[in-house]
Amino acid sequence: MQQQFWQRIRFVRWLLFLAMAGAVLAVFVGIKVRSSKHILPALVTKAASNDGSLSLNNFEYRDVKEGTARWTVWAATATYFEDRQETVLDQVKTIFFLKNGGQVLLTGDTGVLHNDTQNMEISGNVKVSYGERYRLSTERLLYNRDKELIHTGLPILLEGEGIILKGQGMRLEIAKRTLSVLSHIETTLEGIVSFGGQRQGVS
Repeated sequence: MQQQFWQRIRFVRWLLFLAMAGAVLAVFVGIKVRSSKHILPALVTKAASNDGSLSLNNFEYRDVKEGTARWTVWAATATYFEDRQETVLDQVKTIFFLKNGGQVLLTGDTGVLHNDTQNMEISGNVKVSYGERYRLSTERLLYNRDKELIHTGLPILLEGEGIILKGQGMRLEIAKRTLSVLSHIETTLEGIVSFGGQRQGVS
């Protein structure tokens, strides 16, 4: 009887040890998951590679400031590089939410999300649209989160409301809802080349 009693005591101690170890492991995993959510949210699948990167499918991340969503980015695949603090995106779609309820849609073949600044670079077959009014095409765009600015120095094509505008470089100020084409502007109105110039704004 006494031997059985001590066997039960040892068994209970072993169960307590397993429970404590499980609790510690759960806390550690929880911390790792919570810390990575800011960088790599909406995880669907993941596979770590030899170079320390982390690959994801169906990536989604939403930038929120003071309880208000500023933009959401999606990608078919995303690879996070911890040493560079970058997430490389493939087949990118981003929606910027305007204060008036409107949206700016940006798509591209590839992108880079800088995790420390939340700035973005979108490259390859880049398209920007604001409702049904304007559509812009270029090969590379940069997004500056602090300035709420989308910009490029490359050639652009802007179409909308009977206007076809070609130029070199542009700045889209999201908060102000204004777009400026910087130089080498050629504007076509309903098939007629109307004028050229160095800078033109659209709002």
